[in-house]
Amino acid sequence: MNRRDFFQSSLGAALGARFVPRAAAQTPAPAATRKLVVDAYSRHLQWLRKPEEVAAAAAEMGYNGLDITVVPYPGHVDPAKVATELPPYVNAARKQGLRVTTMRCTITDADTPNAEEMLQTASSLGLTHYWGGMFRYDLNKPINDQLDAIKVRIGKLIPLLEKYKMTAMYHTYSGSSSVGAAVWDLLSVFKSFDPKRVGFHYDVGHMTDAGFASWDLNLRAAAPYIAGVSCKDSVIELNLPLEGGGPYTGPPTLGGRGGGAPGGPGGPGGGFPGGPGAATASGPGGRGAGAGASSGGRGGRGGGRGGPGGPGGGAAAGGRGGGGAANPWRIRQVPLGEGIDNLPLLGSILMQTGFDGPIEIQAEYPNGGANNAADTITLPRAQVLGAMKRDLLVLRTAFSQAGWTS
Repeated sequence: MNRRDFFQSSLGAALGARFVPRAAAQTPAPAATRKLVVDAYSRHLQWLRKPEEVAAAAAEMGYNGLDITVVPYPGHVDPAKVATELPPYVNAARKQGLRVTTMRCTITDADTPNAEEMLQTASSLGLTHYWGGMFRYDLNKPINDQLDAIKVRIGKLIPLLEKYKMTAMYHTYSGSSSVGAAVWDLLSVFKSFDPKRVGFHYDVGHMTDAGFASWDLNLRAAAPYIAGVSCKDSVIELNLPLEGGGPYTGPPTLGGRGGGAPGGPGGPGGGFPGGPGAATASGPGGRGAGAGASSGGRGGRGGGRGGPGGPGGGAAAGGRGGGGAANPWRIRQVPLGEGIDNLPLLGSILMQTGFDGPIEIQAEYPNGGANNAADTITLPRAQVLGAMKRDLLVLRTAFSQAGWTS
């Protein structure tokens, strides 16, 4: 066994052990196996400008396919020049043995500039899926009336989708003004159309942020209309700097409420359902019995709930849901497998529901600018690609527990 094989087998074993407790608790052993095909998202490779460079990087990381950005610069393909600029990227990817079925583009409805040309070009190259612009609610107007208007817009797009045999995927975002954040709202619209033509590009990271305890139910409910899946991960943490005051002496905080600012109470390790956190300065196992300038422990991904946060010994109060601030909590992107997403359960549900659409990874945690679609990076190439390769290894390990094979 050479050093590379040893490293990959060792990392796979370590990651597998990390995921086992949760999978054993929530995901039954599947009877069948399926091939896992994962696309790299070219938005994170926009610091590479030549088609051959992009394709080589995706292949080097071990991805199976490529989702190409057809959006204004620094996107790889200019929507106004799609007929000439998209083919070189598709051809270069396929020369590397990569599958190309999906593009990220600017299409929101039939009136989007260059919509038909994008669909025609993609279809002629063998692409079958795209995901485009999003819809937002005007929260000062009735929600159902806006859904009715969206249904009309989708209805006008359907003839183009039928003509070019394309599936339009709507990417799901969290947030109160994001159409589809609740899933059920947009599902009520999609049910009027053929799932071969329109469906969700289900972002498990956003959907876990939007509904931590219900994302899996929403996924099951929308299963016939899950056209594609996007994987990213995040943590939810307190962002409440405090100065002055005395130590909090009331009852201990509940799981997920502690861990505030330096000098404040230590936070819970299992801040969200999912197991004990790692030992930190605030206490072993994430129980958060911090003192002085300790930080709260962070939640793990195992099978239990985090314990209560302990009182802090510093000169600041905190850890009780914001201390009166309007919204002291923030979502922070992290590498895949380090946040609150239950990847083994995701793989299990997709297996059970017969999902067969494209899967991609979106690496939106800090990674030298690649995370932000930059056209230059501030970290070494090997480090940037290595981080995204690790995401892929984590996803493969998690999905393997549900019967997916690499």
